[in-house]
Amino acid sequence: MRHPTLVRRLCALSSCFLMLGFATARADDSYPNRPITVVVPFAAGGGADVVARLIAAKLPAHLGGQTVIVDNKPGASGNIGANQVARGTPDGYTFLLTNSTLTINAALTMRGTPDVKRNLAPISLLVSAPVALGVNPAIAANNVPELVSYIRQNSTKLSYSSCGNGTPQHFAGESFKRMAQLDLVHVPYKGCAPAINDGLGNQVPILMSTIPNLAPHAQAGKLRLIAVASKNRASFLPDVPAIAETAPFGELDISVWFGLFAPQGLPAAVKEKFQDAVVATMADPAVRKEFHERYYETSETGGAAMARQLDSDIELYGAVARKANISLDQ
Repeated sequence: MRHPTLVRRLCALSSCFLMLGFATARADDSYPNRPITVVVPFAAGGGADVVARLIAAKLPAHLGGQTVIVDNKPGASGNIGANQVARGTPDGYTFLLTNSTLTINAALTMRGTPDVKRNLAPISLLVSAPVALGVNPAIAANNVPELVSYIRQNSTKLSYSSCGNGTPQHFAGESFKRMAQLDLVHVPYKGCAPAINDGLGNQVPILMSTIPNLAPHAQAGKLRLIAVASKNRASFLPDVPAIAETAPFGELDISVWFGLFAPQGLPAAVKEKFQDAVVATMADPAVRKEFHERYYETSETGGAAMARQLDSDIELYGAVARKANISLDQ
């Protein structure tokens, strides 16, 4: 008599699990059913904001038309916005779009930086902006060997600028100095714009900045673009060499990347759906063309690429910081 009862109970339990699975599938299928917010931890108008707004305009086509909102939360070198997302609800409606600052903060153990491995889940690497080496036209150098020679002949008079202490531009400049054993003073600015202005005015004639900052002035003849600090030449500027092409700079490879993250704990199905939408957006030739026109390099996307970039950055920036004695305010 017990067996029929047991069978009925098992059948009822199985039906419950089937209904639960069906409901979960329907919940996943319905995502997203409200606007998605992309937090940018920097002020409006900067590189991360530009990337975010272009992505936000194109993503809805792969998310059933759902709106994507950009929310700027600047402060503490990107940590205010990063922590907001890291501590947020992992429901697929809040993401972080940030740049290399995140891994520099982590590598240099800046106070208030979220644990990038435990608190944030990589969604996709998006684009990168190679750091570039530029000079004022008054500098008698047209390529890397000529610039190295010029610096050695005029070392007591020369300095280079970056967008600030502990930025990728600073790391590129210190790596350039150390690899060639050059005597060159670093002048950190509070942002890229004032550094560019003083380069144009020849106050600090050698610049480490990103291609989007330097290229327009180089095209106008106001600055000379010598080389890029990425391992390879930029696809959209094939005539500009990589610093790594000249000895002893073969290992120099520093760019400013931009990528997307979610709070850890995002359901796998939701993560996959959003990541697929991002990858599809970045594969669109029209989107890639828009980024290239803004001097951003497009390459491999997806969460695995973003995770590899995190590991590479933390190792690279940690090593350079130790050698060059670079630190951030604690």
